[in-house]
Parts: sequence; structure tokens; C-alpha cells
Amino acid sequence: MKILNAATVFIIVLFASCNGTKENDLEAREQKLILLEKEFSAKEEDYKNLLRLRDSLELALLTKKESTDSIKRFWPDSLTGSWNSKLVCRESACGTYVIGDQRTEKWIFSNDSIGPIVNVMDNNRLKRTFRAEYKDGKARLYIYLADSTAARNNKTTALLDNFSKKVIKGTQSLSGQDDCLVKFSVELSPSPKK
Repeated sequence: MKILNAATVFIIVLFASCNGTKENDLEAREQKLILLEKEFSAKEEDYKNLLRLRDSLELALLTKKESTDSIKRFWPDSLTGSWNSKLVCRESACGTYVIGDQRTEKWIFSNDSIGPIVNVMDNNRLKRTFRAEYKDGKARLYIYLADSTAARNNKTTALLDNFSKKVIKGTQSLSGQDDCLVKFSVELSPSPKK
């Protein structure tokens, strides 16, 4: 009987210890599952942040592309061709120019591999070539090729901001030696077709 009681107690203790182990295993698995869920939530939040970042970068690139696309890569047909220019000096801080001085040149609007350009001719000789940025009805002209006889430190720019079929108006600025500045009013009219 003692053996039977001892065997029963042993089985009960064994059964109780097995139950305790299963409960411990179950609790450990549950803790591990909670930890995995937290890690998954953190990774999911990182993924959402990356998606938001990607979307904002795509929007920034699209906005940048749209703003650069608004700069025309060519002159419209209505502007290409020869225009007679009348330049009148309106402001002068240089001794070589006097207010009221006038010049006439031929400006030829064309498209090239670099984009819209304007060749300025004087007595059938190329005087300078402007590179142009045409945007929102305004054209900013920057020297691309200058007259070889011009002083090296001369810088010429132009802003054409009034366009119509019969006339183009704007200003041309020339900065010369000793940082002197001359401003001309520019008026262009279409050259007669030959």
C-alpha cells in the first residue's frame, strides 16, 4: 500500500510538474508572440514612413520638373526670324555712352541644340549671340558668344518682357570696365520679308 501511495504521489507530482512546464512554455510563447507583434508594428510604422517619404520626394521631383518645363526649350514660330532693333540709351554711368545714344541692329531669333538663341548682327557681321530662357511671356537673354573685339570684362544681358505680333520691347544692360553700367531700351520690329 505504501508503494501504491508513493506511486500515486509520484504520478501526481509528475503530472503537476508537467502541467506547470506546459503553462510556462505557453506563457513564454505568449511573451515571444507579444514581442514579435511589437517588432512587426515598428516595422510597419517604418514602412509607412518610407512610403510617405517616397511620395514627398516624387512630388518634389514632379514640381521641379513642372517648373523647369515651363521654361520653353524653343522660340514659338511667331518669334523666329529677323527683327530690326532700335536701342536707345536710357541710363549711363560709362563715359563711352551718353543718354539718348541710338543703335540699330538686326536680331535673329532661332532655335539651336542649346535651346532658343538670338544672333545680333551689325552690318551683316555677327556681333554677339544670346542664349535665352523664355518663360511666362518673358525672355531673359545672356551672352553666349560675344564679339571678339569687345572688352573681356563686358557683360551684356537683356530682358524682353513685352511681346506682340508687331513689336517686342524690353531693356538691354551692358556692364563695362570699372563696373560702369549702361541701360538701353529695346524695341524690335519684324524685318520685311524679301
